[in-house]
Amino acid sequence: MVRVEGNIPFVEPPQWAVLERSLIDLMDASVHPLMERYVRPDGSVLWPPTEDFSSIDGLDDAYESFHNWPLFYLMGGGEHVLEYSHRTWEGITRQFTRYDTGHGHPMVVKEYEQGYDWMHQGEGYLFFYLLCLADPTKKNVERAKRYAGFYLNEDPEAPNYDAEKKLIRCAHNGSMGPAHRNFEKHYTVYRYAQWKPWPLPFHDIPGIETVEDLQKPGMEEKMGQTLVERMSRGDVACNLAATSMVTNAYLCSGDDKYRAWVEEYTNAWIERTRQNNGILPDNVGLSGQIGEYIDGKWYGGYYGWTWPHGWHHLSDACIAAAENAALLSGDLRYMDFPRSQIDVLMQQGEMRGQTLYAPHFYHDKGWDGYSPMQAHPTTHLWCMSMQQEDMARLQQQRNHDSDNWRQVSSHSSKHGGGHEAAWTAYLEGEYLEYPVDILRHNHAQVYQRLAFMRDDQQDPATYGDWYLQVRNPITVEGLVQLTMGAPLFMYNGGLLMARLRYFDPQRRRPGLPLDVAALVESLADERAVLHLVNLHPTEEREVLVQAGAFGEHSFTRVAYQQRRPLSAEEAGAGHSHATQYQQNVQGQLEDKTVAVQDRHFTVCLQPGSAIRLDLGMERFVNKPSYALPWS
Repeated sequence: MVRVEGNIPFVEPPQWAVLERSLIDLMDASVHPLMERYVRPDGSVLWPPTEDFSSIDGLDDAYESFHNWPLFYLMGGGEHVLEYSHRTWEGITRQFTRYDTGHGHPMVVKEYEQGYDWMHQGEGYLFFYLLCLADPTKKNVERAKRYAGFYLNEDPEAPNYDAEKKLIRCAHNGSMGPAHRNFEKHYTVYRYAQWKPWPLPFHDIPGIETVEDLQKPGMEEKMGQTLVERMSRGDVACNLAATSMVTNAYLCSGDDKYRAWVEEYTNAWIERTRQNNGILPDNVGLSGQIGEYIDGKWYGGYYGWTWPHGWHHLSDACIAAAENAALLSGDLRYMDFPRSQIDVLMQQGEMRGQTLYAPHFYHDKGWDGYSPMQAHPTTHLWCMSMQQEDMARLQQQRNHDSDNWRQVSSHSSKHGGGHEAAWTAYLEGEYLEYPVDILRHNHAQVYQRLAFMRDDQQDPATYGDWYLQVRNPITVEGLVQLTMGAPLFMYNGGLLMARLRYFDPQRRRPGLPLDVAALVESLADERAVLHLVNLHPTEEREVLVQAGAFGEHSFTRVAYQQRRPLSAEEAGAGHSHATQYQQNVQGQLEDKTVAVQDRHFTVCLQPGSAIRLDLGMERFVNKPSYALPWS
């Protein structure tokens, strides 16, 4: 393996590096009070508050509370974070085998969701994907293959997939197969109190023109019965997120049957989009016909264009599927799939001042829900393609009302993120203060959660399924962007797609070594610039750098500067002040370029030193895998 030495001393450590290591230390300490107060010793959580709880909903929220803990560990968090991650995964999985679904069987069957939609499964199983990536143990590999098998019809009790029609048979699916039963039990009444914040699922029901009309006698039942008739059978675009579960099994095992399924299912939806004049249809009947149960309409499917989140969820599903198919095949043309939908919305948009407002819903009255476009879908597109045309899309979508690419702002989100516009502006050289600003923001997020827990007087008997999500002190957006050169995963079920990943060869574990900070300064199709710093004053550190989260890329060469050996005269020379010393150091630098042609190389960082690496790269040329470098 190629080995590079970083020996350029700094007089003053970069502020971003100090903040990065401080954030890691802060979050390492912050998980203990949460575990001690809000989680039982066996890893189970304090919600539901009673053992007679019955529902089909809530498992995902329990898992979500810890979804980013394995990711924090694999970037450099402490070993205890990984131990807590395993404990809570096991504890929650066992715990939810005790709660009934109303069907006479539990929520978790065969250690997996009995049957629910992929909006919820997608966000819940982020925890499992990242746990497999951080620590691909034999037990998790076995689970990954078994879970994926529910979608390859390998379990006769879970015939979720129609291989002939290339469709998943129901919007609710899982370890007990197509879950039509959920609709017939839980959706026959569409309750105003539950759904009043959201758009109507259908706009052609006599007597129901607005959400408020649901309060009229019999209207909740009428809407519910229509929902069951139209949504309880057939495939929906939301199910594209299932490709992440199957891709996860491939990354664990390398078995090509998983790759073939991901490509087949993604291609089926791409073909349906082609048949539908270039717009992703959100529903298809069991015969394979678009709109089979909704009077031929391509919209109106479960978690589709009309209800409840529109593009805000469909973007996660179709981008996750395209990323998965591109990762496994090496064919970036899969990104044309979500790109085409982004273009549809932009074409339907309108300029309000300097900001593009685009629709995010479609129903019987046409496009609706105009608002500034969120940056994360197009950021994912650009990070995969590295094409200037996609960066131009990002820049055209900037929100001039909020200046979202010029500042870090506090706002509510499940993953604590939402700063893709600002991060990509930094990479383009427009927001140079971003690394420091986002890391300060991340510090504030953690301290706010810790203060909230200290002052918390809520009675546990009143906890909702989200009680841990609002207390989770781990926030990883800044670390993912700055160290790995990656956007946060698509929250409703995407995998982590990153340019770089790190390992500590001395401790034989994932993550940045102690005292080492990393900053990805720029990204291009065949190039990345990485700045590494060792903050320890007296000890050297060695870091192994990997091309891609899954080793899917390859380094071609690395160019850098190195301090040449000093002559006796130079070594004995004194320096009257730090500026003179730094000037002398600059005069002792030599340019070096080393061929790599591998997915890994190592950097040995001298105490109190830094190195800037210009990395030549070929992307998506290796078989992706969760395998550790030394396995």
